[in-house]
Amino acid sequence: MNRKIALILGALLTVAVETDSSPAESPIYGLKGASVHLTVESLQPLQIKRITWKLNSTAMVDHTVDINYTDYYSGHKEKTQFDSKDFSLLIKNLNETDQGTYTAVITGTSGADSEKAKYYLHVQEAVAKPIIQMNNSTLDSPEGFCNVSVNCSVRDSWVYYTCDQTQCSQTEPQSWPDVNITVTVYNGNIICTGSNRVSNKTQSEPLGDACKKTPSTSEPLSLWYIWLVVPVIVCLCLVCFGFICFKIHHSRHTRNSEGELGLDGANTEYMVPPTAKRAHPPNTPQVNTVYCTVGHPKELPPGRPPPAHCDDIYSQVKK
Repeated sequence: MNRKIALILGALLTVAVETDSSPAESPIYGLKGASVHLTVESLQPLQIKRITWKLNSTAMVDHTVDINYTDYYSGHKEKTQFDSKDFSLLIKNLNETDQGTYTAVITGTSGADSEKAKYYLHVQEAVAKPIIQMNNSTLDSPEGFCNVSVNCSVRDSWVYYTCDQTQCSQTEPQSWPDVNITVTVYNGNIICTGSNRVSNKTQSEPLGDACKKTPSTSEPLSLWYIWLVVPVIVCLCLVCFGFICFKIHHSRHTRNSEGELGLDGANTEYMVPPTAKRAHPPNTPQVNTVYCTVGHPKELPPGRPPPAHCDDIYSQVKK
């Protein structure tokens, strides 16, 4: 009687172990080009006949416990490594084609199958080195701080922060969630960190470099200032040059109209006024001296007759 009860209890225990509910699928992440280790927990080897690892319902490795024999299916011997001691599976040289659902299926001594482990493998590339761009958005405050707008990007993902010498605050949400990007300030440096589930990279830039720069809004103002001031200066120079030319021309025209002609050989008249308060003998007439110089016999300007006392000289020259 006792023997029958023992057999019944053993059978119930075996059925309970083999019909255990399937485990929930757990996410696992692997770095592209590296390896990932899949494990199976809480196994009792004496109650196991065989264990099979599958990728998306396709068998990869089959291990028989009682004879300790491992059979690798086509294309998986170089890619995987099975450990017969703990029934774990190592997947090597990860790439995108290795992504999927991995399941450890146990075959009990009664011949029934049950799932004992299930993973979904994500393969990710290493994070690229972040790129930092900083602009001084606010000049130094009375407290001696300057606010800097920081754009930190990792490939196609980026995020915006505003930082001073003590802290950084995110101003816009991250553009792409595959990479987590954070910006901090420490010891006078802006530090940008990009990370995913398998790697992280960090880049830093001195905060002082951005604080020394003028705000970006001043650059358009400087350009407008140049475009406005330079034409005004040029116009003033042209006006001054024209005024000087006008004065020179007017001065020459005035001298010619008074009887002094230029280098073209026209006649010039010089008059020497009498000496003021000069004593003369009685009954001596005062004499004014007139000099008529003759240049090239050209016509005088229109409406300008020659001096009367030079008529004889001109008539002699014309003969």
